[in-house]
Parts: sequence; C-alpha cells; structure tokens
Amino acid sequence: MFDYFIISRFATVVYVLGSLTVNAAPTANQCAANTPISSWGSVGDSFANLVGDGGMDYMAQMERDPCLQGKKPQYLANEDSQISRITSQQVPKLKNVDLVTVSAGSNDLGLVGILDACVYNFIGSASLNCDSMLNNAAAFLGGDQFAQALNGLFKAIRTKISSRSGEAYFVGIPAFFDETTPGCSQTSLSAYAGSGQQKYLTNLVRAKLNVIIHRYNWWLHYLITKYNRAQVPSGNTLQYPIKFIDADDRFNGHRFCRAGARATGSGDGTTWFADGGASKTSLTGSAYSAVSATQCNDNGGWNEYIQCRIHAAFKKAPFLQLTENAAKTPLKDWERVFHPTSNGHAAIKSEITSQMAQGTVLSGFDLRILPLGASITQGFQSSDGNGFRKVLYDTLRKTNKVSFVGSEGTAPLRHEGHPGWVISDISTVSDKSLPSRPNVVLIHAGTNDILQDKDIDKAPERLGHLIDHVLSVAKDAVVLVAQILPCSKPGAFDKFVTYNVRVANMLNQKQVEHKKVLKVWMPITTDDLVDGIHPNDAGYHKMAQAWIKELQRAADKGWVGKPV
Repeated sequence: MFDYFIISRFATVVYVLGSLTVNAAPTANQCAANTPISSWGSVGDSFANLVGDGGMDYMAQMERDPCLQGKKPQYLANEDSQISRITSQQVPKLKNVDLVTVSAGSNDLGLVGILDACVYNFIGSASLNCDSMLNNAAAFLGGDQFAQALNGLFKAIRTKISSRSGEAYFVGIPAFFDETTPGCSQTSLSAYAGSGQQKYLTNLVRAKLNVIIHRYNWWLHYLITKYNRAQVPSGNTLQYPIKFIDADDRFNGHRFCRAGARATGSGDGTTWFADGGASKTSLTGSAYSAVSATQCNDNGGWNEYIQCRIHAAFKKAPFLQLTENAAKTPLKDWERVFHPTSNGHAAIKSEITSQMAQGTVLSGFDLRILPLGASITQGFQSSDGNGFRKVLYDTLRKTNKVSFVGSEGTAPLRHEGHPGWVISDISTVSDKSLPSRPNVVLIHAGTNDILQDKDIDKAPERLGHLIDHVLSVAKDAVVLVAQILPCSKPGAFDKFVTYNVRVANMLNQKQVEHKKVLKVWMPITTDDLVDGIHPNDAGYHKMAQAWIKELQRAADKGWVGKPV
C-alpha cells in the first residue's frame, strides 16, 4: 500500500530507493502519490485510547505522521467497551473509511478481573482465585462466544470500508512483564497493607499473566486468519482485508520488572506501561455503598470495577488499610495501570505503519538460508515435495542472491527437514549444516514432540536450547521461529496452542538477551491442512509469504548481514 516503512519505535521514516536508503521525513508531495487513504477511523476499548502517562495514543501519533497529515480520523473507541458494544454502537458510526484500527477483547476476557485476582486483591481477603480466573479466560478464548463475537465485528467493519483495497488493523496486547528477573518477586501492587492481604509479583505470577496475553494474541491471530481465508480464497495473504498488529516484541526491554529498573514504573519513560494506585478519599462516596462484593462487574470499565471492589472490601472489613502507594494516587490513575504509555503507543503506531508497507520488496541481500525442522520443513504432502521452499526461493532470488543449505534435498532447495523428528533430534542434526554458516535460519519445530507426547511441558525449553545452539555456531545468523501450524488430530489442538503461547513468551526473553530471534506468525488454519498436520500447496505458499514478511522485518532491524 505504501512505499515507505517505519523501523524505529519513534517513527523514523526510511525510504528505499533501489539500493539507496535515506533516513528522512517524507514531504507532503511525496506522500500524496503513495497514500491512498482519504478517511480513517479507530474503534475499540481502552487499549485504543487510554495512554498510561497521559500522552498521545497511537491514533493521535498516526494522525501526525507526514503521510497521514490532513486526513482527520474518526475517533470512536471507548474504554469501557466489549466487542458487542463496539460492533453495535461504534462501527455503525464509521463513514466511508479506507483504514480502521481496532483494539478489542480485553473487557470480554475480563482482564481487569484477572489483574484483581492475580495482582491487586481489590476485595481484600475475599479476592478471586488467580488460577481459576486464568483458566476461565483460557477456556473463553477457545470457545464459541469469543469466535462469534469477533466474526461479527469483522463483518461489521468490512461493510464500512469504502474501497476493495481498504484494510482494518487489529491491534494485539503486549505482555506486561519480564518474568525471569528476581527483583520483582518481593514486590506487591496489592491495594491493602497487612498480613494476608499482599499478592506478590513472583516469577510464576508474571509468567502466568504473560501467557494469558500471548494466548489472547494467538487466538486473535487465528480467528483473523480464519475470517480472511473465507474472504480471499486465493490464499494471497498480502490481500487479506484484516491485518493482525503484533507490537509485542517492540516492548522487550521496556516491560515491568525488567533487569536494572524499578519493580514497576521506572519514572524515566523507559517503562512503556503505567503503574498507579488509588486514593482512599475517592472511595468514601455513596455511589457504591449498597453494592456487595459479588455484584462488581469485571467485564466493564476499570474505574467502576476498582471503585466497586474497594468500596465493597471496606464495607466488609473496615479495618483494611490502603498501602502507601495506593493512598497517594488519584483513583482515576488506576485506569491507566497496565496500559501503554505514549512511548508504548509509538511502538504500536510504528508496527501499524510498517504493516502498511507490506508490499516493500526485500532487495540486495546475500542470503544463505537453512530451513530446519521436520516433515513440514521437508515439504511433505506438497505436490512437488518442496513445500514452502520453492516459493520462498523463487520469490527471494528475483531481488537477492539466495542459496539454501542442508544435508537433505538437492540444490538449490537443500534443507534440514526430517520427518517425525522431535526438537532434540533436530538440534543434533543441525550440526551437519550449521558449519556452512547460514545467515538466516528458519525453524519450524515442536509438532512431533506434541504428537509423540515427548515431555510436552518442557518442549518450549528444548526449543530455546536449539536456538541457543544454532546461534553458538552461526553467530551472525538471524533465527526466524515459526508459531507451529495448528493440528486437527483428536486432542491435539489445545496442546499446540499452549506450546505456541509459551514459545512466544520464550522468544521475548531471547530478544531481551540481545539475540537476533523473531517470531513468525503462520497464517494457517486447520482448513489449510491435508491430513490434519501438513498444509496443502496453498498453505505452503502462505508459509513462504510469512517467512518473507518476517525476513523483511529482520532486515529493517539491520539484523541480516552478509554470510561468513
């Protein structure tokens, strides 16, 4: 759609003109020919319009982008909205838009109730059970209600987009915590002081909260993919009408509890979520004096829910004392907690505008690629036996120098794909090809660990060890790690989802360790599978497009160097 793309978190615009790269802001005239957007809008919940530090949300920052200046957006997002309300009340107000940004689902998920149960303990000793809330949320995400609500929203949005080339950008939620650091484990954001009232940000609690966010993002991506597949039978993912925006890895190094920072907000703009508290004086009114603890709606607005919970707690136990942090901060600031700051919104904005430039062609690189995995990497069930590799090779070599390495197959489509092999086997056999020093490694691994029931809980950890091994030999390589394809074999689907969300969590940590590793979303549903495991030809084609998209992103980061 655009001939520009954003590569920095703070909106540095980069033009690619042949082999010349120019870091400069575009002029209005340059944008006029490349920006076919006359009107655009924003719908959604608080993640669309509530900024942790009171600065500009991503839509306001997009409005100031040189390529969108003068094209006033329609701001319709409302922080208290569930998907049904967005569909019935916000979307109908959109008028002939070419682009829509959407943030939705956190209220349906009951995220504020989850944070109450796992972090805040707003209702004192009668607080909800963290694990129960997380399990309920996971079941909701995989259930019909969430799928039907999102599908209705997708359909409603498509009726409001004025042109066939128009698009909707659905924004995921970034994970909140660095879960590996020890410093937060004795930190509590609980509303009340005193024995038995505190909930601590232990490594386990942080990991559980990150996983539910990754699970939300996985299901959001999958349901978007399923909807798009029905709209674009050709399977061309570049023409999909709804794009999933995943800015999560841009938040690495900027989350709560990261090493070298204060447990929660850092106060210097480097933490991209807001922390806050509540004021006891704000809770003395009569608005919620009659409410009981069980009547607080955890699917509504954050402010109302929190005030309701705390008032109910004081009614039940007048002896409760707010913590010093909670007592010093106005109630309204509770709403901002766990919402991105203006810097976080800048990261989301950058991801959106880079998606707009999806047609940018990777050009001028010397690529030595190692496809590493099992039967899907081999290309099993594809008509020519090459799977994604033939499409990937043919596409990349138009504008780049390309070679594939591996002990299997024949040139130019060599690979290291071994049917039936689990992660530990793949790690061992990688030593046959890693001495070739590929500068790009494509990993799709874990399918057989799940199907063969090989200590599934530790499979993401084994994948992490495989990544470390690859980078210990091919030190200059960028490693692209696929979210493995779904599986329709009986009892397997949920296990695949759980594996993928835990892998997403692990990959964030690899980036925090300054490793050149990227997650690759595969736009595949079970409808694209031949035998419940392996994709058909169209599915393999989509995989190739996904590898290329993320390879372009690695190049934008400056991660793709010349092979040794």
